[in-house]
Amino acid sequence: MSHILLVLACAAAAAYQLWRVPRAWAFLLLFIVLAPKVPLVLVPGSPTPIRVDDLVVGGVLLWWALTTLLGIRTSERGNGRACPASPATFWLLLYWSTAFVCTLLGIAALTTAPLTGLLHAARFVEYGLLYYFFYSAIGPDDLDQAVEVFRSALLIVCGLWLAQHWAHAPADGPPTPWATLYPTFSATYDFGAYMMLATVMMYALWTAGRAYRTPWTTIALLAGAYITVNSDSRSSLLGLAIVVAADLVVRLRWKAVVALGLAAAATPYLITSKKMLTLVHGVVALVTSLDAGVIREAFATDLSLALRLRNWRLAADHWLARPLAGDGLGGYLSYTRQYDLPASPDGWYIRVLADTGVVGLVAFLLLMAGLLWSLVAANARETRPLRRAIVYGAALGLAATLVSAVLVDTFVSYKIMGVFWMIVASGTRVAADAETA
Repeated sequence: MSHILLVLACAAAAAYQLWRVPRAWAFLLLFIVLAPKVPLVLVPGSPTPIRVDDLVVGGVLLWWALTTLLGIRTSERGNGRACPASPATFWLLLYWSTAFVCTLLGIAALTTAPLTGLLHAARFVEYGLLYYFFYSAIGPDDLDQAVEVFRSALLIVCGLWLAQHWAHAPADGPPTPWATLYPTFSATYDFGAYMMLATVMMYALWTAGRAYRTPWTTIALLAGAYITVNSDSRSSLLGLAIVVAADLVVRLRWKAVVALGLAAAATPYLITSKKMLTLVHGVVALVTSLDAGVIREAFATDLSLALRLRNWRLAADHWLARPLAGDGLGGYLSYTRQYDLPASPDGWYIRVLADTGVVGLVAFLLLMAGLLWSLVAANARETRPLRRAIVYGAALGLAATLVSAVLVDTFVSYKIMGVFWMIVASGTRVAADAETA
């Protein structure tokens, strides 16, 4: 009964938000964040089935593509002003074309199956279209609404997280572990990454000025930070901690640095996850001792990290056999295992290297560098607080995602990429509008 009530409450909150902002991009963001993954058809040779969300996201993108090609005026086109060219197009096309060519070479060399390569390539196209959908839909006049929808989605997820823990806690036994409750997400890694990205954006808004330190933004920031710390996703905690610490030092927010130091000192008392607490102790030991042996010990004693290390070695061996072009997209499925099932190497960079070789990794890094350069340059030019907060939040979110990608395959999760590309698209749209103004 409690589960049904939570579903109804979530649907009611999302419906209210859509009533306030009746836009397709708002629906898509809320759907990606709040709808659970429901499999429909298993695909031979692939651990990822065709799901309900594939059909819904695909339907929205198809509608958008058709209306764009036919020149049909919709609410997603704002006031009719022309959408400037995206600064990411060249780098996206470079990376996509490189990945596709490497996959064709892998299919020809029998290192990846045709269906596997095709499905992985289709995922790349889907995420790219998500970027262009949000880029064209969220114009300069939509930023306040985008912030409202983004914050509402975070608050709904935080409310669900707390309510699920309360509803699942037995009256006569130990409570359900906090980390097991990631509503509408399939694993701790995508739940933690979403919380990390949402918290980073709230942080950028909160630091934009007093006008944006509203009670709801403050609540969303504090709740997002607390749940990220307890999400059981070490990669997300590292991403959040590193970008916030770097921001405080670079922007000389010394009062905030002191506050962060106090918060870091209190962190061990706030964490309920043993895995996350072990990470904090390990980081403290590494910083205070500067002994690389701490990292080696962590990989040797932690079962999850040991599994990653084994798959990384296998991926590196396959890369050495085909160093330039790799095995092709999805080639890793033939050799990586988790619990005796096909799995990911759990590290984006080593996966890119094994799948698309040196040329693919270089193309990916150029894409990320091009996006980051565009966002940082726009942040330096922009003087209006909200617009500057959007581009700065996008830059911080991109940097945090790159950090988290060391340990997980961040760039292939649709839950993460839907939010990531919405943030980056909004930031690069602000950057492009400023250049053409």
